[in-house]
Amino acid sequence: MPFIEVFDREPVQETRALATSLMTDGLCAAFGIKPEIVTVYYFSTPENSYGHAGKYGKNAEIFRIFAKVHAFPRSAGAKAEAARALTGALCRAYGAQPKDVIVYFFDRDPGDAFHGGVASA
Repeated sequence: MPFIEVFDREPVQETRALATSLMTDGLCAAFGIKPEIVTVYYFSTPENSYGHAGKYGKNAEIFRIFAKVHAFPRSAGAKAEAARALTGALCRAYGAQPKDVIVYFFDRDPGDAFHGGVASA
């Protein structure tokens, strides 16, 4: 914990490798954590798996890269710093514009996280 879920459009592996490195560095700096506890999962969303503003597939105006950060609770300031870092990382790796990168935070109670069957709390 924490882990990041990224929904993207099946890029080349080098894009995801760069994104993983940059996002991990940014999240660690923002949250004051070590990279050994950060995991990134990628979910490909092909053209027919996306809709926006009531439009679907090819008709959707723009594809947004969506990142969900699941972590123990942090301050609003730490989340803002992390959001800026992740947005910058994804823009650099994917060549995206900041307006096309969305980052959401999902606070997780330590009592709800189990590693190897042992509670984190």
